[in-house]
Amino acid sequence: MLNGKVIKVLAILNNGFEELEGTGTIDVLERAGYDVTLAADTKDIVGRRGIAYTNLQLLSNVNYAEYDLLFLPGGGYVPSPATNEAIQFFAKSNKYMAAICSGPTYFGKLGYLKGKNYVCFPGLNADFGGHFQNKYVVYDKPIFTARSVAANTLLPLKIVLELSGIDHLHKLLAQMEYIDDSIIKLL
Repeated sequence: MLNGKVIKVLAILNNGFEELEGTGTIDVLERAGYDVTLAADTKDIVGRRGIAYTNLQLLSNVNYAEYDLLFLPGGGYVPSPATNEAIQFFAKSNKYMAAICSGPTYFGKLGYLKGKNYVCFPGLNADFGGHFQNKYVVYDKPIFTARSVAANTLLPLKIVLELSGIDHLHKLLAQMEYIDDSIIKLL
C-alpha cells in the first residue's frame, strides 16, 4: 500500500532482458500485493535466455501517470525511445523507479543518477555523476537500484520495505518461507 492504495508497477520488458531479474522481481512484487503491468514495444518479446513472453501490454498504450513505480530489468538490450520516454516521465514526475544490473545505467545515461547513491553491475559503471555503492541494493529516493542477478529477490524486498513498511515486509517474508529475518540486513 502507498497512501492507502495498491501500488501499481509498470515493468518494461525489452527483447534480450534478463529473465531472472525481471520475473524474480515481478513475482515478489506481486506476492506483496502490488499490481504489476508487463509492457513492451511489441506484444511478443524474447528474453536473453530465449524464453518467449507474449500478449504484453503495448508501451505506446500505457498511461504512465497511472503508475507509482517503473521497473526495468537488466540484460543485453538497448532501451527503445519509448522506454527512455517512460524513464523521463517517471523521473520528471518524481515517481519511484527501480532497475537491476544494467538497468540502472539507463537512468544514468539520461542523467538521473547525478548526485544519487546507486549501484549497477560493476563492469557497466560509468561516470553518471553519482556515487557508486558496493552493495546489493541502494535506495536514494525515489530511485531503487540493484547490482546484479544476485539481487533479484533483494530489490523487490527493499521496495516493499520502503514503500509498504516493515510489517508488510515481515508478512511477505513469512509467506515466502524465510525462516528468519536475517535477509533484512542485506537491504
